[in-house]
Amino acid sequence: TDTVQELQQSIREDLAGAFAGEFRFDALTREIYASDASLYQLTPVGVAYPRSLDDLVVLAKYATERSLPLIARGAGSGVAGGALGAGLIVDFSRHMTRIVSIGEDTATVAAGVVRDRLNDVLRERGRYFPPDPANTNVTTVGGMLGVDAGGSHAVRVGSMRDHVQNIQVVLPGGETFLAGVE
Repeated sequence: TDTVQELQQSIREDLAGAFAGEFRFDALTREIYASDASLYQLTPVGVAYPRSLDDLVVLAKYATERSLPLIARGAGSGVAGGALGAGLIVDFSRHMTRIVSIGEDTATVAAGVVRDRLNDVLRERGRYFPPDPANTNVTTVGGMLGVDAGGSHAVRVGSMRDHVQNIQVVLPGGETFLAGVE
């Protein structure tokens, strides 16, 4: 509709130069992101592919000012429709895939890191990340965190909440903070 097209044009124009990532508003991309592994279907305004925390802050500020829903998405492998929405999909799986560091007892990763890729790197050090939901070859750490994924061994190894020390959070309006345990 004209309203959706006007909103898409406004997003492009308003965030030009401030958002380093990419936007996609074409019909094919919107249709692809209208579904996930659930039975639901809801066509978004478009898709944003942020490159950094700074991009997420820009999107959060803009979305709050415009009352534009942001819908976080990793692989879209969830079965409850949580990666769907009529607003702007924020896809972490394209650019936010960096394994930042691996310490003695911790790993710091971006939200779009695929669980199996993380474990490939950890295995080289004789370690692994235990939660094992279905589709771990595509499931992102951020998506796992969003649903507290556990998998078939959760009774023995726990779920995401048992293996996360802290999370860098971006709130509506763009404020950020580190949530976690010391």
